[in-house]
Amino acid sequence: MSPDLVRRLAWTPPAEPDVEHVALALRTGGARPWQVSLVAPSLVEALAATADTVAEDTAARVETTIDGVVR
Repeated sequence: MSPDLVRRLAWTPPAEPDVEHVALALRTGGARPWQVSLVAPSLVEALAATADTVAEDTAARVETTIDGVVR
């Protein structure tokens, strides 16, 4: 599987980043079936972890901004 395909998936993940949709995106991008079966579950975990981190960072920034405005 090409690194470019993984990068494109990371930058533009499926709306529903579950194994089924990630696998479809990989197959559409030209990944072979055996590559998809090996990599899709790990990519789903990575996308979920990234989404959680982004949500936490955003919440912290909003809280900091609100604190700054309230004071």
